[in-house]
Amino acid sequence: MQVYRSLTDIPEGSFAEGTAIAIGKFDGVHRGHRALLDGIAAAAAQRGLEPLVFTFENNPLGYLRPDACPDPIMSPRQRIDALAAAGASSCLMVPFDAAIAEMPAGEFIERVLVEMLRVRYLCLGADFRFGRGGAGDAAMLARAGERFGFSVEVIGEVEDPGDPESGRVSSSRIREAILRGDVVAAGRMMGRPVSVRGEVVHGDARGRELGFPTANLGGGIEGLVPADGVYAGWAIVDGVRYGAAISVGVNLTFEPEGVPRVEAYLLDFSGDLYGKRIEVRFVERLRGMVAFAGVEALIERMHDDVRRTRELLSAAST
Repeated sequence: MQVYRSLTDIPEGSFAEGTAIAIGKFDGVHRGHRALLDGIAAAAAQRGLEPLVFTFENNPLGYLRPDACPDPIMSPRQRIDALAAAGASSCLMVPFDAAIAEMPAGEFIERVLVEMLRVRYLCLGADFRFGRGGAGDAAMLARAGERFGFSVEVIGEVEDPGDPESGRVSSSRIREAILRGDVVAAGRMMGRPVSVRGEVVHGDARGRELGFPTANLGGGIEGLVPADGVYAGWAIVDGVRYGAAISVGVNLTFEPEGVPRVEAYLLDFSGDLYGKRIEVRFVERLRGMVAFAGVEALIERMHDDVRRTRELLSAAST
């Protein structure tokens, strides 16, 4: 996928035939976002346009109201990879800064969308706002489209396929599910497992001593870490997928006041992981964190966690 990090990165003469643009934050790249991508893919194919995703590197709330800005579900790099996996061919990901925040909505339409990006079709969610003070909305874009010659499609609500009564799929609902440990619901709304990425760093080697050597993620973890607990999931190492029993949080048995961390015990793996970057995907939460009376009780429970992980992953793969 071609990625542009600023408007000035776009070579002169690009998009000569015009663009079909999907615009939004795309945090989580969930099923609702996938509907936007489908919209620009169809319009591009029908009209001979270049499909383009327009998004921001940072959440606009992080600039406008830092105190109210939620933690991101994904890092910018994760979003780019997810957009590419969903079929996007070009992405413009720019910082939301003073220049963008203070730009009047009309100027954003005329100077950025029309003159620079040559928009001919624009696809967005019903709640998308833009321009200084959030003055711009879908209705304003539709009126501008009549003047400048582009069409606007507002994608309606996309329901949670597993719980349609709960309402539409949204980044907020996914974030809430992850933070309470419901990775099943979050993964269902995203259309893929919740995941984090990081570098394997040295830990206290306690897992190895207990017979369960773990990969400890450090070095700045990408992605929203789920609630403390033990999870069944996958670990991706050098493009190879391994089943994994994953621990999130502190070790209540040995270090109740320790630093929370993400550790993955890779099933049927042998080798040195230190220094490698791995991706951990959460499939289902097995239990919360527990303080055990002794080492034997802990080891017995860890064996049970691994057994249940194998069963869950085997069922998920069939």
